[in-house]
Amino acid sequence: MSDLVFEIVDRVIVHAQELLDEGAYDWPASRAALERILADLESRSLGHPGLWRLRRFIARGDGRWGIHCEAK
Repeated sequence: MSDLVFEIVDRVIVHAQELLDEGAYDWPASRAALERILADLESRSLGHPGLWRLRRFIARGDGRWGIHCEAK
């Protein structure tokens, strides 16, 4: 599952960035979807080293939108 988590995270980030760049989604909508994906991956692979990239992507988006969220 380890390699699969890295692949999922890579694809999710690329897809979300493309949709945001195209204006198809705003950040709050994208963030909600990314949080659900992150929660699902954490339930299957808690502590996986690839999950930090998705957390960081979400945190950077929050920073650009001026959203402050408590770190998990």
